[in-house]
Amino acid sequence: MIRLVLSQLRHRIGRALVLLLGIVIAATGFTVLTGTAETQRLEIVGTVRENFRAQYDILVRPKNSATAVERSRGLVRANYLSGIFGGITFDQYERIERINGVEVAAPIGMIGYVVQPVSVRIDVTGLLHEGDRTMLRVERTRVTDRGLTRIPFLQPRYEYVTRRPVKVDFAGIKLGGEFVEGAEEELPGGRRVRLATSLGWTQDPAETSPFPSERTLPDRGYWSTRTAQGANDEYLWGDLKPGQAGVPIYQEFPFLLAAVDPEAEGRLAGLEGALVEGHYLRAETVKDDPNEIPLIAASTPYEDQRDEIVIRRLPAEAAEKVVRGVPAERLLPYLAAHRGEEVRRLAVDAGQAYETMLDRWSDLSDGHYVPLTRYWASGPVEYRRRGERGLDALPVRNGSGVWKDPWFSGVTSVTEDFAGATVGASDTQFRRLERRAISRRHTGDLKTRVVGRFDPARLPGLGELTRLPMETYNPPVARPGDGRTAALLGGRSLLPNDNVAGYLQTPPLLLTSLPWLKKIADRTDGQPTAPAPLSVVRVRVAGVTGPDPVSRERISQVARDIVAVTGLEVDITVGSSPSPVTVGLPAGAYGRPALTIEEDWVNKNVAYRILNAVDRKSLVLFVLVLAVCGLFVVNGAAAAVRARRVELGVLACLGWSRPRLFGTVLCEVGAIGLLAGLLSVALSWPVASWSGAPPPGQRVWLAVPAAVTLALLAGLLPAWRASRVPPAEAVRPVVRLPRRARSPRGVAGLAVSGLTRSPGRTLLGATTVAVAVFGLTVLLGVTYGFRGRVVGSLLGDAIVVQARPADYAAIAVMFALAALAVADVLYLGARERDTELAALRASGWSGGSLAWLIVLEGIGIGLLGALAGALAGVTAAFALAGGLPGAVTGGAVVAAAVAVTLAALASTVPALLVQRLPLALILSRE
Repeated sequence: MIRLVLSQLRHRIGRALVLLLGIVIAATGFTVLTGTAETQRLEIVGTVRENFRAQYDILVRPKNSATAVERSRGLVRANYLSGIFGGITFDQYERIERINGVEVAAPIGMIGYVVQPVSVRIDVTGLLHEGDRTMLRVERTRVTDRGLTRIPFLQPRYEYVTRRPVKVDFAGIKLGGEFVEGAEEELPGGRRVRLATSLGWTQDPAETSPFPSERTLPDRGYWSTRTAQGANDEYLWGDLKPGQAGVPIYQEFPFLLAAVDPEAEGRLAGLEGALVEGHYLRAETVKDDPNEIPLIAASTPYEDQRDEIVIRRLPAEAAEKVVRGVPAERLLPYLAAHRGEEVRRLAVDAGQAYETMLDRWSDLSDGHYVPLTRYWASGPVEYRRRGERGLDALPVRNGSGVWKDPWFSGVTSVTEDFAGATVGASDTQFRRLERRAISRRHTGDLKTRVVGRFDPARLPGLGELTRLPMETYNPPVARPGDGRTAALLGGRSLLPNDNVAGYLQTPPLLLTSLPWLKKIADRTDGQPTAPAPLSVVRVRVAGVTGPDPVSRERISQVARDIVAVTGLEVDITVGSSPSPVTVGLPAGAYGRPALTIEEDWVNKNVAYRILNAVDRKSLVLFVLVLAVCGLFVVNGAAAAVRARRVELGVLACLGWSRPRLFGTVLCEVGAIGLLAGLLSVALSWPVASWSGAPPPGQRVWLAVPAAVTLALLAGLLPAWRASRVPPAEAVRPVVRLPRRARSPRGVAGLAVSGLTRSPGRTLLGATTVAVAVFGLTVLLGVTYGFRGRVVGSLLGDAIVVQARPADYAAIAVMFALAALAVADVLYLGARERDTELAALRASGWSGGSLAWLIVLEGIGIGLLGALAGALAGVTAAFALAGGLPGAVTGGAVVAAAVAVTLAALASTVPALLVQRLPLALILSRE
């Protein structure tokens, strides 16, 4: 039997080479392409039972931004976004925007904390002496932490009020100096007294504490009820009329300044809809000041701070000493020794001061502006574990240098080393601060103006459920963690104050647009965030409807793509929920006892892991390559059996058994498969190197069993049919007459007759075309109808179909095999009908007509396969995605056209062979 097999392969070399070529193409393609099927897959791990969706599904943040607590417990502190300052580039953000499946990508760049002071006027008109002059002493205590923290000012403020006119000689004021230096009071008779003689005390800034409450020299000011002018200009005192007097009380508000994309923020968080005054952030126009930063500010400060004020009226003698020109070094001891009588006690709360500040920040008069000179980036709070669910916050201390403002250097000799901190910053600190100063090398100062106000309570994301997953604008909530703390706080929650380095911090309540983020980063000394100024990107995934497998798969695919194209960290916010965490705060520096608070940290519930997995869709396509090749081998082996019917019949007459005949045919096909597998092993490495595919490695040896198995499986049916033919019928076949004789009309009719004569063979060729068309239709639909990927459900399982270059390579291999199969089908049909074709030629048909007949048959096979494959592809896309974009139908038309064209081209080879039929030899044989 072995000798017979080798003899057949040698004497039927043409048929063997055709089968060999088909199997080599399939086996090599399968071996090389399977190396590209391994990909990374992001798998969501965890159970989502509630709180499925918030404003966004994925949070993208810089690499290595997770804290120690997050890494160990999977817990994220509320408002932790406020502590991320840069780390994402604009290029990375744009890549995220372009990812298929991203509905909204909203970036936010945390710039830093800026402190904006404001003065609140206290009317003291009714507290003045009957005479011309009054000296008032203002004592102040900052109260925070629900009254537990009381920061007294070491020195009071003295306010000199006169009913006489005061003029200012600006020539007497040093660069950057104060009005008091040039102030002169006009006395009766025209004489003038310089107020600076008594009130012009100063202290070396280098020896002054940065904290207002710890300064050793009192503050001072003056006011003239006649001219309505004083130590502060009309910008701060414009609401006072002649005859009135007031005392200024200063408060500071730290704002976390952040930059957003106004359009994306409106779509994601509804920010524009929360605007209550002014206008929204808009694109810069040529009319805008190129150095003025437009801001929108929150209408609520979310801070717990108030100033308790005690106003005392000193004896009339104190004011008269100023008129007499008593030097400051003699006046100060007198003022310290005479506290005066208490005439008023009141409190100034944060809300009142905040509203005044926003009004003045919005309505800047000509010549006045609010410069941006410095800001702070704050670090995270460090914790020590306490028990199973408890943590202790660890205090830190920032050096005095962090409060210095180098912008003043060279502007004024008085404040050359100015270091100004907020009042609350003198209390216990929990965060390391990094001061970032705006460089003055550029032309013009950066200025700020509030153009609008938004109410965070109006944001649709502040509901109880959507508040949970690491939200952006939520105020921090620190509830009492035990009975003792509840009693101390009066059952209320702890709130932030003006301590920039404090434990609780406000969310970003001062917003500008992204172009200003880049300008500020570029003009900051050292440009620490200029290369990557964005802090986080919040992503909402399209098509997410609930906690169903398809929605989860959509989220996981987008998250995987983000990791792949950016290398950044992603947080899946699906199912995030509050997890109460007990935090111990040590005692403060100004009376607050140690507290135990409870915060709602974010338990992400859902984690993810990146797995090396096989793209199941690609693997299916690669298997289809083998299937198409199998159909091709089935046709070729069946043709070989038909051509050897007489030979097989003679062997049966000589006593060969059916199993022996079956084995002979199967061995021939298996031998071709073995040789094809060995050739595939040799070709896989150079093909992979040429195409850029991963090296096949040890996987290359799979080509041998794959080729042999493919050949044997495809040869089973032809071998079985060869063993079942009766010997007598094989030697002299029975003549079968058609049921009804028909006379085909024209070349097209004869082509249809030729296709229907062997319907099995025609369907086999059409099936190979249909499989290729089906694959191309689905891939083109995914690429152009669904932006490269579609996520759907099949039989209850969420699946992802994503078009990749390797998939198109597999389709190309399938089309090559389909073309080879069509050419083989037509060639075998022509060989079996050679007598009929020779008769047509002898009766006057031209060679061109015979060639056209074969081409029409090829087009018919292509049309049949193209229609079936396109319909199947469109149906599959609709079932998978639940919709049918026009691009999917267009892809089906393109795939069908490619198939018909390729079938027509493949038919040219057998058509040319038909023109060369040896007429005399064929007719003489009959």
